[in-house]
Amino acid sequence: MTKPCFLFSLFVCLPISVSAAGPDPDLLYVLQPDAVTIGELTAAEVDWLVLEPTIDGQASGDFTPAQVEQIRTGSACTKTMLAYLSIGEAEDYRSYWDSSWVDAQGNPIPGVAPAWLGPQNPDFAGNYKVRYWDPDWQALILGTLTGPNETPLDRIVDQGFDGVYLDIIDAYDFWSTPAGGNELTRADARQKMIEWVETISNYARTTRGNSGFLVFPQNAADIIRDDNDNLDALSTRYFNAISGIGIEDLYYNELTAQPPAETNYRIAQLDEYIAHSKTVLVTDYVIDANDQSAATNSVRSADFIDRCRAAGYVPYAALNDRDLNEIITFGGAGWARTQPAPGCAGACLPDVNGDGVLDSSDFTAWIAAFNAGDPSADQNGDGLIDPSDFSAWIVNFNAGCPA
Repeated sequence: MTKPCFLFSLFVCLPISVSAAGPDPDLLYVLQPDAVTIGELTAAEVDWLVLEPTIDGQASGDFTPAQVEQIRTGSACTKTMLAYLSIGEAEDYRSYWDSSWVDAQGNPIPGVAPAWLGPQNPDFAGNYKVRYWDPDWQALILGTLTGPNETPLDRIVDQGFDGVYLDIIDAYDFWSTPAGGNELTRADARQKMIEWVETISNYARTTRGNSGFLVFPQNAADIIRDDNDNLDALSTRYFNAISGIGIEDLYYNELTAQPPAETNYRIAQLDEYIAHSKTVLVTDYVIDANDQSAATNSVRSADFIDRCRAAGYVPYAALNDRDLNEIITFGGAGWARTQPAPGCAGACLPDVNGDGVLDSSDFTAWIAAFNAGDPSADQNGDGLIDPSDFSAWIVNFNAGCPA
């Protein structure tokens, strides 16, 4: 995008400038979509959306392709939509579940439960560890294209999601530790999980013919390293299979800062993902669900967002109840940062009238937006619309935008 130098009555010359990055990308993560409406999801002006693809866990509650497209394109920002899918645990509210598999205490019944079903997760009732390498478990996740037994991955592809967000990758740790009975060595568990992610990626991209399908594992970033803490051929296969990674609790363990050594270790792993051109989505649960005021949360949320932006990550500041059942937005008086940030990733912030050209008409458009209180007038991203945004608009104008 190019622009001429012109003179305002304020004698401010806005010269021709080279291109610069547009607004920072934003993330929204919703795992209980029954608590929000399709209209609210549609209106959210974010760039990335991780969404549970079904209202109630059943195939009958799936978002329709038309609803997915409405959510994706219905606001100023076109969203990249990732569907949540747990591949390392089974959940008792899913279509594939059979309640006869477990007893009244939730323990798998020997000889009745399938061989892949492991113990219940003590932290999440109704979630069960699975032997993710078992062919019968894998067949429940992918490979039935149509009909009442269509599998979750096939349904996600058919719904029109841009990709999948794979949870419980860290199951490979469980089965290679005493908690999982040391059923596998770490090396074997790691290889089996990488192969499982590879299988999902190949199935969506090749078998289903969706070559651009995105695959984002959640957490377990250190799976890229072997037992000697080195990258190896499996690391390369993993990077080839995935498009990015989702991370939780990177800088904060809810409302408490993580120990620096823990954060630094995880950042060292994420550096490898960045070096391989993978997108890093980060959700930290830094907003107090019992007091969502700026006075309680602004410093912590701003620190989280700033550190993510500096590292090149896409942040989402969520509630510390971890329910992921709300769209968390903040800004204005008292907030050091705004969520979501103004504008859309790839957009040109100073191109206020959106005509693809930076010229004097954008100044006129900014004045109109300022007088109307329109969010496009907030050029410095502080959540306020005030005279400081005029100076910020000049800076943004001079910086230019991508061609």
